[in-house]
Amino acid sequence: MDADEIQAIFKFSALEKHVISSFGVQEDLFLPFLLSLKSGGSWSYASEETKSMAVKDVITYYNEESKTGYTLEKIYFFINPEIVKEEGIIRRLEKCGTKEERELVERPYLITLKAKKIIFAEVNPEFRKITVRELKKKTIQLKGTPAYSAAHEMEHLEKGEIGGIPLWTFEYVKACQ
Repeated sequence: MDADEIQAIFKFSALEKHVISSFGVQEDLFLPFLLSLKSGGSWSYASEETKSMAVKDVITYYNEESKTGYTLEKIYFFINPEIVKEEGIIRRLEKCGTKEERELVERPYLITLKAKKIIFAEVNPEFRKITVRELKKKTIQLKGTPAYSAAHEMEHLEKGEIGGIPLWTFEYVKACQ
């Protein structure tokens, strides 16, 4: 790593710290947001006083003419999230970082969350921009993949471990042609 790259990392880190401090939230609560941004996925964190959670969603834009596109990442960051409503049941396989293999779980198709603060970020690789803002509303509805992710992280915050049915309980079936 050369000096220019090290300076660029320090500059990025200083800007990141400035953006985080502008929301008036203790820095350690931003860990799920930073993990989602830097490592991908959805994350949660709990201290004795408060909880936070980052939920990631992605949308791919593709131009058929130029055969190029990009995937926009949306990160919803919640301070003290609470589930207001869940709708539907989706059975799916999930793997949590603490588990060896995926497990069968049930998640809501739609989830409504309320939070003390909701911060929204869009990560646009096309323009190399990370746009971050606090939403005025304190309640948000997520459906599909972000709803599953939110339910998974809320289970961590409320119960610690994720409970599911192990993959090894499934049965292989050989289909006839």
